Amino acid sequence: MLYCDPLTSLVAYPSFEQHLIDLLPTLAADELHIAIGDVDGLREYVMERRAVDPYSFGHLAGNACMRTVGALTVEWAATELKEVGFHICGTFGGDEVIIAAAGTSHEAFTQKVNVLARDMKASSPRPVSFALATSKPCVLDPADARNAYRMLVSAVDAELFAVKGSARFAGGHLEGVVIDLGAISLVERPGVDDIEEAVTIGGGR
Repeated sequence: MLYCDPLTSLVAYPSFEQHLIDLLPTLAADELHIAIGDVDGLREYVMERRAVDPYSFGHLAGNACMRTVGALTVEWAATELKEVGFHICGTFGGDEVIIAAAGTSHEAFTQKVNVLARDMKASSPRPVSFALATSKPCVLDPADARNAYRMLVSAVDAELFAVKGSARFAGGHLEGVVIDLGAISLVERPGVDDIEEAVTIGGGR
């Protein structure tokens, strides 16, 4: 059973994770796409909100932002992923969303995530930047599914974290960019030869 996060209307992360691990031996035979989105400048936003509304600060402002982010993600998935064979959208940390899909090409999935990033920039209190990758098709033993899942998700999350960290070090933050890691192997630890050069599109750092 998949559990829904009542704030965002997305699948709660523990359910998302277990569901994908259970299906991964089947999904691995095709390309599996993963995208992780993180709200840009949320800390600054929640502090600034108090100047506009003294009763909207900290977690209250953050929750309001994440409610909108979740609603936009659900609306996007209903439109952009309705013809995709498999998809699931979940929470991933306090200010992140995670999306998995299979049954479409890497290029098509990347275009769809760019649509979501543009929707967030236009309609969310803060933009959301995404990193995404696609698994290389393989035969995956069910006993290896958990490690394969962790390998794929951690590679995407680490790249997003690194790019956002570079932006903060430079004195700013991202504004709804999409970072494309390309193809990642599920059966070998990602390295220089396993991850295609990351490409950042959709905005500056």
